[in-house]
Amino acid sequence: SYTSASDKEPAVVQFCEILSAPEVSRWAGPIIDILLDYVGNVQLCSRLKEHIESFEDWAVIKEKAELPRPLAHLCRLRVRKAVGKHRIKLLDDLPLPGRLIRYLKYEI
Repeated sequence: SYTSASDKEPAVVQFCEILSAPEVSRWAGPIIDILLDYVGNVQLCSRLKEHIESFEDWAVIKEKAELPRPLAHLCRLRVRKAVGKHRIKLLDDLPLPGRLIRYLKYEI
C-alpha cells in the first residue's frame, strides 16, 4: 500500500485489482492456483472468477476455487500449521503412510 499525499491515509490495493490489471492478468491463473494450494477458503471477486472462466486451460483452477474446499486439503493445512513451518522436514518422521506424508508435503 502507499500513502496518498492529500489525506495521509494508507491506500489499500485489493488483490482482485492487482490480478485484474492488464500487466498481470495473464499470470492470474497460476498465482491463484498457488494461493489455493496454501490457504483454506478463498473468496474470489467476480472479476477474477470471470477472468479465470475465460481461459479453458484454467478450468482446474476454477474448480479448485469453488467452496467448500475439500476436507483433505483443509486437514493438510491444519496439520502443516500444527507442525510449524520450521519443522515441515520432520513430516518424514511421522508414523504415517508414505503417500499421506507426500500429500502433506505437496509432493502429490
